[in-house]
Amino acid sequence: MLTAALALALTATASAGYGDVDEDGYPTWAERSVHLWTNAARVDPEGFADEYPQAYEPCRFEDFTADEKTPKAPIYYDRNLNNAARFHSQDMVDNNWFAHESSDGTPFAERLARFYDSGFVGENIAYGYPSTYSAMFHGWMCSDGHRANIMTAGWTELGTGVVNTHYTQDFGGGAADSDGAVAMGVHEPGTATDSAEFLADWQDDDAPSYLVVVIDGEPSALSLAYGVAGQGIYAAEVEVAPSDCHTYYFAWETTEGTLGTFPETGSYTYGVSCDDPHGWVDGQSGELGGGGGSGLGSGSGSGSGGAPGDGNLDTSDIRLIGCVTVPAGSAPLGLLAIAGLAALARRRD
Repeated sequence: MLTAALALALTATASAGYGDVDEDGYPTWAERSVHLWTNAARVDPEGFADEYPQAYEPCRFEDFTADEKTPKAPIYYDRNLNNAARFHSQDMVDNNWFAHESSDGTPFAERLARFYDSGFVGENIAYGYPSTYSAMFHGWMCSDGHRANIMTAGWTELGTGVVNTHYTQDFGGGAADSDGAVAMGVHEPGTATDSAEFLADWQDDDAPSYLVVVIDGEPSALSLAYGVAGQGIYAAEVEVAPSDCHTYYFAWETTEGTLGTFPETGSYTYGVSCDDPHGWVDGQSGELGGGGGSGLGSGSGSGSGGAPGDGNLDTSDIRLIGCVTVPAGSAPLGLLAIAGLAALARRRD
């Protein structure tokens, strides 16, 4: 059964623009949320210091290694890694399983190799956390091996898989599918109707000339919430007129005049009765010009970062495991320690 499911998963990836949701629903809102919070932790690990003591096993930012305290660049989205991560989360749900090996015993590195052709890969998994934010900051970032995986400088690509409360992060070191200034963007919470917070990462030599979220055709400026101007997370809380379904995408211009949007060609949706089950529509509404257009100034983003509330974290059944693998002779400094802390290391032939 697993072999048949794997064959189906390997054919699921369809051609789409960067960040676009394909016909099979890659990526979901939850998968984008895990990705965004992963990049938030990377660009500003100290910015979440107040969150770490709330974890099921209390930890402190002061106890992070020097490298884990050092900000890292955001990681780009990869659809193949998304496919691999979702496949593994689904396998764990379907087979009451929790391990890096697939339920049929396939090693994690062999499984990833069927989806992704870079030999430098790593994986974190978690189970039982009530939200994407909690899995990141109350789970992985408060566990030595997982945190080391997340904060590894060599990652260039990421795919996440979320099925129920099973979470998988699959990291890769291959050539990224984009060189745009925005690697990931999302709205929070996923259940938002009219009011929501919109977050996007940014990486460039300078702050954006403008960075906006375009909701139902109307742009609203984002402001720096975490990190620094040229490498950070920008956010804005926006309240829009009541509607059954809203569309949005992010648009930007660099100081050198490079324009871009995320997702590349379409728009994400949120609300109470959106038609597409994957939260997606083709096309992008609204017209944007550089600099001084309506809503394109410095804006009034909240700068709060918008950590979703988790209430009282139920610690009775939460689990996590992390591991990493690299080809022989290519491990970056500290990677062997990462693998040891995370539980196991495997090498590809």
